[in-house]
Amino acid sequence: MSILCDLVLLSWNHLEETKPCLESLFEHTDVPCRLFIVDNGSEPHVRQFLQSVRPRGEIREVVLLQNEANEGFPKGMNRGLCASSAPYACLLNNDLIFTPGWLSRMIDFVQAHPEIGLANPTSSNFGNYPPHGVSLNDYAVQLAAKLDVYVEVGVCIGFCLLITRQVMQRIGVLSEEVERMFFEDEDYSMRAQAAGFQCVVVESAYVFHGEHKSVRDVPEREALFQRNQRWCHGKWGPWRRIALVRMRPFEPGSDELRRFLEQALAWMRRRSFLYFYGPIPAGISAPDLFRSVGLVPHANMMWHDLSGPSAPWIATWKILKRQKKRFDTIVVPTPSWTRWMRWLQPLHRATVVNMGDTKQVLKIGLCPLGGADSP
Repeated sequence: MSILCDLVLLSWNHLEETKPCLESLFEHTDVPCRLFIVDNGSEPHVRQFLQSVRPRGEIREVVLLQNEANEGFPKGMNRGLCASSAPYACLLNNDLIFTPGWLSRMIDFVQAHPEIGLANPTSSNFGNYPPHGVSLNDYAVQLAAKLDVYVEVGVCIGFCLLITRQVMQRIGVLSEEVERMFFEDEDYSMRAQAAGFQCVVVESAYVFHGEHKSVRDVPEREALFQRNQRWCHGKWGPWRRIALVRMRPFEPGSDELRRFLEQALAWMRRRSFLYFYGPIPAGISAPDLFRSVGLVPHANMMWHDLSGPSAPWIATWKILKRQKKRFDTIVVPTPSWTRWMRWLQPLHRATVVNMGDTKQVLKIGLCPLGGADSP
């Protein structure tokens, strides 16, 4: 069987993490792969170890690409991506622990959903840890039951990033305008979405990530983060935080709910986080609301279930309470709400929009959002 996926693992010292990473990779990779190890100028004993790595199991070939100096994340990964020719490529940090089925489940899923271009497995990276007393492998077996469960995201993260050949043909490789590390994955995700592809997390595949261990010794790490964040936001614009207030519950499966969520998705796909304040039908989870109308949940939508006569006051308090990362826009259901929130503008400092005012919604760069409450 021909190679289905090219794995690109970036190494820089930290052999104590690379060894268990490689061991779990060989043990649990279950589709025919080629492994490109890109070493970013590691110390001699690390290079010697990497030269000794041999193919095993479904990893049919191992290729060591040695850089003499630390080229950073984008340039290092691009060396492997440029050597790749398989239908899929998967970028890997060297501080990962893999579990059974991690790759086959992602590839099977992406093959069944051609609109998807980039995919992450679920991970400790997203706060997903095994329950106490449950091993990583047993936890992965439990998650495998979520065969067709996934969530759309605004950004896929580069720690373990599956990329389709169609995406690589359309948008190329990672931007090397990024200085060494940080935000190259956000930029790549934005480029993929601009080309018409979706970014997702596949819930049935699990990889444990020892987050940022590989870059903890970089003294200028915080300065690099700030510089590359400015570069990324200068290119794509800052993320927008939108509060959306609604006082009537949706009927699961209704046309009104579908119109609302379709248009909310259009907002979230334009670098927005959406915070919903309003009633959620009893016994229905927020993801189930999406699924009730045949849509995929989006990670950028946060739901605050509020109902009863005090709900408007609680919603107002929650919006005003948010001070560290303030809302940029507050979308409210009626003209009276609009007047009230504009009166409070010195406290929240956000633009206030009436949900039913199409011209006003378009003026601030949002598509009209259906399903407004009656005045």
